[in-house]
Amino acid sequence: MMLGPPVPTEPPRSILRRRQPPPITPLSPDICRRLPSEVIHIIIERIACFDVPTLRACSLVCKSWLPVSRWHLIPTVSLGSKNIKSFLRLLESPYSTISQSIHHVSIQSDSNAISHRKSRESRIYPLDLIVGLGAFPFTCDETLLRRLTRFPALTSLSFSWLREGLALPTSNALVQGFPGLTKIEFRTCTFTSFEQFTHMICALQNLRCLALMDVTWDDLRRSESPTHQALPPHLETLELYLSPIGHICTWIGDHSSDLEDLQTVNLCSAFWEDLDSMEIAWMLRRLGSKVKHLSLPWHLPEVDLSHHTELQTLRISHLWFKPIPDSPAEECFTAKGIQKTLLQLNSYQIRNIDFRVLTLFQLTENELGLDWEKMWKILSRKCFAQLQSITFGLSAYDKKLRFMLKKIWGGNRQMESIDDTRRHSRRSGRRLTRSQVDEVGQELTGAAL
Repeated sequence: MMLGPPVPTEPPRSILRRRQPPPITPLSPDICRRLPSEVIHIIIERIACFDVPTLRACSLVCKSWLPVSRWHLIPTVSLGSKNIKSFLRLLESPYSTISQSIHHVSIQSDSNAISHRKSRESRIYPLDLIVGLGAFPFTCDETLLRRLTRFPALTSLSFSWLREGLALPTSNALVQGFPGLTKIEFRTCTFTSFEQFTHMICALQNLRCLALMDVTWDDLRRSESPTHQALPPHLETLELYLSPIGHICTWIGDHSSDLEDLQTVNLCSAFWEDLDSMEIAWMLRRLGSKVKHLSLPWHLPEVDLSHHTELQTLRISHLWFKPIPDSPAEECFTAKGIQKTLLQLNSYQIRNIDFRVLTLFQLTENELGLDWEKMWKILSRKCFAQLQSITFGLSAYDKKLRFMLKKIWGGNRQMESIDDTRRHSRRSGRRLTRSQVDEVGQELTGAAL
């Protein structure tokens, strides 16, 4: 008996349903016409906060989505000796559209310079616009600034390591080309004269932030002209990190009435002399209740904080304690200096006080030497009724002070402290019960008393 050819059999079917990928359908061509542009802008702004790949994809959807996407992708451009020529050629190209989205330009002129302004968006864009600087000398002149006026959205300028300085024609081109500038920053720059600098700043009446770091002047003489040049009235933030600092503090203090919107003053240097401290105290006294946020390296003996009746935040950034208790030290570096600082505060708007202890030495609680009984009496003053936090950067002290504020003023601080403890316990892998949190609070409060 001969057998025929084998009959093909079907493979066994699985009872499980296969998962099919969802069909990908392109967007309708008229989606931009049907959706309001305001809605698209809101969506892209939310995406820019957490999803950069999607933001890049949005920039390739259509021409109407490109400007708002690029605004978040490349807001900062850093120019130096290696990329300045190629970038200016790109800027002059008839097909270039990048100029509409740049709102900050950083000009750097030193190969070893490290910019303190780190922008997340400037590091993620596929085009490498942040190019390392060469060792060749680079000069910022009026020709470069005139060519940068092609950025219509430019509101912020930063100059770093301009060792040859800013000549008078360069500062004039800066004033004429960027009258709407809101932020300007100078790092390690030299001006011909202090008078030239003051004329330039007073001409930029739309400034909201002025930052000076290691700036020098060849001639510190001030003009004796009877005509008064007003400071930018809308200046909100003043950052001065330089030494000597007395001449600029005197200038700002003499014209403090021009600063109508000033709120933040940040000062820092390790090389101030007695004359600088006196001029800083004079400037802060003239500014008075205008200052809402103040940062100092330490509490200078000449500075009286009682004049800042609207102060909301205070930061002492370089608090240092010597490891030997009997060693001589300035009053501002000791526990008594902390108590003096707190006693001078009389603002009923104070919310946060931050003492940053330098951890050069391994300090114990006894070496820091805080008198908890005096701290309790000081923090019980009515002006600290709105105080939310006081920190030293030392976990044991921060916990004691947090529970001390809760015990004195109560209110929402109890729940805030419990929530902070629970969040910390989740990170460490253990979850504390409410009764355990209360027990910890009682122990810390008892230790504080």
